[in-house]
Amino acid sequence: MDIEFSEWPVLYDLIETRSIDHVRQLALEIHTPEVDIHDRPEHLCTWSTVDTMAFMMKTLLNLKKSGFQLFYTRTNHRTKFISPITRIERYCCHNLHFVNVKHEANRYKAI
Repeated sequence: MDIEFSEWPVLYDLIETRSIDHVRQLALEIHTPEVDIHDRPEHLCTWSTVDTMAFMMKTLLNLKKSGFQLFYTRTNHRTKFISPITRIERYCCHNLHFVNVKHEANRYKAI
């Protein structure tokens, strides 16, 4: 899922409606809310707040509670920027790959 900042509300809805329970594996690119450097490197995102960061963290924690375990991550190194909040060099996008260990098809069955 690479939907340019829309991954957060979509992921939230999938978890809340329990539609996520039908997903065996999930690969997504997440974006931080500080900047959107794909279109304009100088563009500060208007939803860069503590509440937004808390929402993102809660969504990832709820994904874990739904049975998803991270098995691969990669930073998109083309998205480097200096954070206007922390003044630290960061990356805007990260690829995360999860497996749903609660999904019936992913469970180990003794023969």
